[in-house]
Amino acid sequence: MTWRELGTVAPSELSQARLQLHWAAQLVSAPGTSLLPAAGDYAQTNLGWDAELGVMTGRNAGPASMQAALVFEALELLVLDGGHERASMRLAGHTLEQALAWLGQEISGEGQALALPVHEMPPYAAGEGGVFSDAGMEARAELSAWFANSFGLIRDAVADYPDAALVRCWPHHFDVASLLTLDSRVGAEEARSIGVGFSPGDGSYDQPYFYVTPWPYPDANSLPPLTGGAHWHTEGWTGAVLTGEQLISAPPAEQQRAARRALDRAVAACREILGA
Repeated sequence: MTWRELGTVAPSELSQARLQLHWAAQLVSAPGTSLLPAAGDYAQTNLGWDAELGVMTGRNAGPASMQAALVFEALELLVLDGGHERASMRLAGHTLEQALAWLGQEISGEGQALALPVHEMPPYAAGEGGVFSDAGMEARAELSAWFANSFGLIRDAVADYPDAALVRCWPHHFDVASLLTLDSRVGAEEARSIGVGFSPGDGSYDQPYFYVTPWPYPDANSLPPLTGGAHWHTEGWTGAVLTGEQLISAPPAEQQRAARRALDRAVAACREILGA
């Protein structure tokens, strides 16, 4: 993978850009949400990353297998057809409803309106009828680097596990993740598993962070040591966490190796916890 240097904008200064992109990503999810069959795990809503174009992409949907995409830096909504740009709309100055109507026309024509995925979202002006803002382009570019890196890093970290789930972004929490299922003959709630993921920030940490979570959660008093600046988070959920602030404290040339070492050790620690 090609690693993009992180730290041009401090992790603590990305909150507003994150909220804006989180809401914009709901538009990218809308074609899959509206036009694909519902899946038990809501896979029809999830999102990917096109490393060549540097954009977040939705599921192929519509009569021509088109997909929506989002350019973080320009806050631009795209319609791709066969991986090539067919149409575009700058979101700044437009409401969520206007963008959704435009996207529906481009993806499915007059036949079917699109709907956003239904789940709880953090408060933001565009989610309450306001317009998207063009402010914060540098922060959006920084988050683009975080997302591009996270897709590639997590994909590499789980590559040796044949049962690892595809690395996807989930529009509800706006996180990127894969799941390593350790038990194949029991239900999802009973099966031991390890989640390997990235969050651009949330209620636990108001900054980007990587995480590795064991399931079922272990006793917080018997957690093995971690490396690379990662620590155990135990409030509300249990998992190894490498914060953005910790990662960018490494020299730029060392960021990718530092992140990979931290993830690899965290996965090994979770396997130890779960007896795998």
